[in-house]
Amino acid sequence: MIDQVKGTRNLYGKDIDNYLHIKDKFLNCYASYGYKFVELPNIEHKDLFTKSIGENSEIVTKQMYEFEDKAGRSLVLRPEGTASVVRYHNEFHKDQSNKYSYFGKMYRYENPQKNRYREFHQAGAELIGTLDNYSDVQLIKSSFRFLNSLELNFKLKINTIGSVDERKEYVSVLKKYFDKNKKDLSKESVEKIESNTLRILDSNVQEDLQIIDLAPLITNYLEDETLQKYEDIKNMLNNINIPYSEDHKLVRGLDYYNDLTFEFVADGVVIGGGGRYDKLSQILNIGQSQGVGVAFGVDRIINQLQLDTHKEKIFLISQYEEEMYDISDELDKNHIPYEVPIRFSKENTQYKEAIKNNATLVINCSEKTIKIISSNKVVPFDINKLKELI
Repeated sequence: MIDQVKGTRNLYGKDIDNYLHIKDKFLNCYASYGYKFVELPNIEHKDLFTKSIGENSEIVTKQMYEFEDKAGRSLVLRPEGTASVVRYHNEFHKDQSNKYSYFGKMYRYENPQKNRYREFHQAGAELIGTLDNYSDVQLIKSSFRFLNSLELNFKLKINTIGSVDERKEYVSVLKKYFDKNKKDLSKESVEKIESNTLRILDSNVQEDLQIIDLAPLITNYLEDETLQKYEDIKNMLNNINIPYSEDHKLVRGLDYYNDLTFEFVADGVVIGGGGRYDKLSQILNIGQSQGVGVAFGVDRIINQLQLDTHKEKIFLISQYEEEMYDISDELDKNHIPYEVPIRFSKENTQYKEAIKNNATLVINCSEKTIKIISSNKVVPFDINKLKELI
């Protein structure tokens, strides 16, 4: 027997209903705010991520699916979406300021667990070009609109991580602090002290939490101009009644972020996050554009979503194929969805298939009746009556 690959996921039944609902809401929401959808390739050059994410990041050192093609080029399955969008923008729209949205699969080789898969779905939005504080706020506002459309109970957490240069000083101080306390840190965090110090602040391991709580705050190492920019963004959020809380330990795990960083949390699970990245194009040596983006973990939202999916499901049964074609044609003309048996078996077998497929209304095309499954009531078939029932 050939099993599915570890860390992948089959979406079916309720999960696929949730997935399609999320995708529909996402595409419609961001399109209405002027974001242009871009379908990105799953395969990218390895350098795109070693330069953008950082050679010492865990994603690059441990998690990327990489391979050489037949021409000897180093390629990877994309581990995240932002760098790909920035690559696309600077390759085809370098002198413009654009809004993009994307929805697709990403790949990271990590330990599979709940809400964490090796092949996962990500939805994202990016503003790239010449930006200001309003750009950051409008991205958060559109993200609020999307998550509210899913009727999720979520909270926004924000922070500023300053410029790349300011962060270097902070990381130096943080490194000394964690090095001094490494005997009390988890093994995973100790491994990050030298290579990816900021990521220790993201740890949820119980033994790390007290050390993290007492760690130096990044705000003590930021310039007045940086702090003022952050204050301006908070004032703008207040003015448009976007609720948020500040978390000065909140960082992004990728090297290219600067200044504003934020996360959306639902029932203790981070379902999305993002921030500003003004130097990414320069890091990649492909342009000078600024950027701000957000990415949502679609699989995490699927696991959070409680959809009210109740709607009438119509199933046709019949003794004769011609009678089924007649009724199905009438339903087609009225744009009413329905199901039919997978093969033309006995009428009783067809009825059992209807029940197995959770039909709520069964139309007997031979008898010209509608059976309401919940009440066992049978009424004469009439297109107007059917419209009332659905």
